[in-house]
Amino acid sequence: MFDGKYTLWGGEHSLFTRKLEAMLNYLDVDYEFRLKSEETGPTVEGRLGTHFIPGLQTLEGWFIHDTTPIGLMLNAKFPDRAIVPLTPVQRVASHLLEDWADEWFGRYAISSRWCYPHNVDHVAKGFYANRIGKFMHEGLSSEEEEMAASVIIEVRDNFGLRACANRGCGPDQASAVRADFEALMKVAATHYGQHRFLIGERACLGDFTFAGLFKAHVEADPEPRSWIDQCAPEMLGYMSRVFESRTDDADYLSDDRLPETLNPFFDHMRETYHQFLRVSGEALAANEKWCEVDLGQGPVKMRSLKYSEVSRCHIKSEIESLGAEDRAKVDKVLGPLGVLEAYLMPSFLKS
Repeated sequence: MFDGKYTLWGGEHSLFTRKLEAMLNYLDVDYEFRLKSEETGPTVEGRLGTHFIPGLQTLEGWFIHDTTPIGLMLNAKFPDRAIVPLTPVQRVASHLLEDWADEWFGRYAISSRWCYPHNVDHVAKGFYANRIGKFMHEGLSSEEEEMAASVIIEVRDNFGLRACANRGCGPDQASAVRADFEALMKVAATHYGQHRFLIGERACLGDFTFAGLFKAHVEADPEPRSWIDQCAPEMLGYMSRVFESRTDDADYLSDDRLPETLNPFFDHMRETYHQFLRVSGEALAANEKWCEVDLGQGPVKMRSLKYSEVSRCHIKSEIESLGAEDRAKVDKVLGPLGVLEAYLMPSFLKS
């Protein structure tokens, strides 16, 4: 048995760092949140093999990145604190919900953060604080504040707006992104007003993505905060509840059922993210870096993403590995919702 605690490496401004933080909170494990800064960054990146955050340093000293495999690992390590359902319909649904939230919510996060000058100004101090190894509440000196104002412009131009262009959510799409966010949050408020979590009274991985979006962006940044205040202010309380929750004896809905209030989420993923999966996969197969997806108001240009295809294929394997009886249950419940087709397409990656 290894002694010690987990270490979460990341940044306070990061959706996925906050997602992992919510996950660790829920699992009620001993962990320390450490900043990936200018000083610690080279060592952390060397161990993780990537510049992306977050990373989890395990009790054994391993460094792991990507919140989905981290979540699956922790679910296996702590079976008495499950964050992935065991029954087939709920298990597949939880994978679909997390994949959609992980990939689509990023558009809300980066568009609201980088496409509005006042929001860029607001996040400058926090970004720079984390960069030099300070948590946001520690504050900056006057000299550091001057540096923060300069550095954030570089971050916006070299990362933020480029990321927005890659995900089809730049300034030209900002109003559409906001409308999409507000429509989704209204139905999310209905769901979370009736259920503690996505699939009942126990959390699954997608819940932590919701909480991460709110903790890192919606609560913290003035632009998305104005969006939620206008459309569904009660979501702030619901997501704070998810972020702070600790595992207990509560369970997912009985009899492998799904809440009816999830249906608008399934409609949304089918009409948005699943359309992207198809055109992105086709572009990858043709060695094209870009694709176009119609989100209802004409084509939107996005970067084709290998990671999304890899993730899709993992879920495809999960579905296709089900036994006949379990597969029939999944097909009966999720098939009519139209959310399986995107995952049952052949792989677009060349072997």
